[in-house]
Order: sequence, then C-alpha cells, then structure tokens
Amino acid sequence: MEATRNRKDYSKTELYLGNFAIAFWILLGAAACALFVPLSALGFIALSAFLIFYELGKHGCVTCYYCKTCTIGMGKLPELFFRKAGTANVNRRALRLFPFVYILMSVVPIALVAFSLTQAFVPYKVALLIGLATYSLLTGIVRRKNLLSIV
Repeated sequence: MEATRNRKDYSKTELYLGNFAIAFWILLGAAACALFVPLSALGFIALSAFLIFYELGKHGCVTCYYCKTCTIGMGKLPELFFRKAGTANVNRRALRLFPFVYILMSVVPIALVAFSLTQAFVPYKVALLIGLATYSLLTGIVRRKNLLSIV
C-alpha cells in the first residue's frame, strides 16, 4: 500500500527542463575548467555526467516501480537537485554521494573562476561566476540538510 502512495508521475516538461538545467550546470562547470586547461573540460563533463546521470539517476532510485512513468531515475534527478521533497524513493548510497557531487559541481568551478578573476578581470568570467553561484545557491538552500550531513 505504501508503494502506491509514493508513486510519481513525471511530466515530459518537468523531465526535459529539469535535466536540461542539470546539463547546463555541467556545461557551466566545464567552462570554468576550460579557463585553465581546455581539455580538462571534457574530463569534467564525463565525470559529472557519470556521477549525476548514472550513479544518482539510474542507481539512485530505490525501485522503478514506484513511478507511474518509469524514467530510469531521470525524473528523480530534478527533484533531488531542485526540490525539498526530492529524497523520497532515493537510496542511502545516492544520498551519501550527493554532497560530493555538489562539491564537484559548485565549489570546484566557483573556486576556479574566482581564481581566474584574480588573474584577469573579464566580463564573461563574471557572468560564469554568477551563473555557477546561482545554481549552487539554489541547490544548496534546498538540500542544506543533506549537505551538512558530511560535516
């Protein structure tokens, strides 16, 4: 009975927009890495995509039968990153991995851009820093309980 109460029905709009927002966040982080070593952006994209879409998305769901529209974890990702009630039907391993993914996606790129700004002040770096800070604050405020669990 509990399983039917927690069933989720993800709309295509929510699915596409949420995953597009996460992919855009990955690209912002890759742009920050490319400021120092352009080839490192590919490594950042590969590592981030693997951790987010495979580990958190596909392996993060407890079971697929809880969702009315099975999305193999892709509907769960926008909930996990951008909503307060996004931890339902997510396993403990994914919840423990989330703070490290958050550090990879936010703290590392923000630090790279901030250091790069000390070397040369360029408007696109400021825009990149604002974009990264916005995504990081949005996710950090929503998921502060999970993020503080590693401290």
